[in-house]
Amino acid sequence: MTTEWTVHPNRFELGPDKPGRNGHYRALRGQRARLPEEKCQARVTLPRKLAQFVDEDGTATFAGPDWRFVVGAARSFARQHNSCTTLPDPFGFKDNGRWRWWDGTQTAESILDGAGAGEHVRRYLKQLFPRAPIDISDRR
Repeated sequence: MTTEWTVHPNRFELGPDKPGRNGHYRALRGQRARLPEEKCQARVTLPRKLAQFVDEDGTATFAGPDWRFVVGAARSFARQHNSCTTLPDPFGFKDNGRWRWWDGTQTAESILDGAGAGEHVRRYLKQLFPRAPIDISDRR
């Protein structure tokens, strides 16, 4: 194996910006990729010790395209910044065709797809942030 590198000579030649020369690029045309709309949102009022992570009104906003994203973000935040060492189990997962939830219940269908999903999320967030007021918004 050789230790020498060979670079195509026109890549680093000085000269005008044209194809094959350093600095030449082609702009992409068409529609840019967009982030999904944040239709599910939970605002949690956090204590002053976490003031560096909150909005001007003292709340942290966890938002995303669905409730799975919101509870995942909130749990990750709580695990990283909460002084509490014991967190509730992860919100839920599917095992052998059944959904298993943090509170020990099981269902055939996901509770996050139904009309009462926001209230399930509120109950879970109360476990993550016990003394914090929580505001839920669902625009699905």
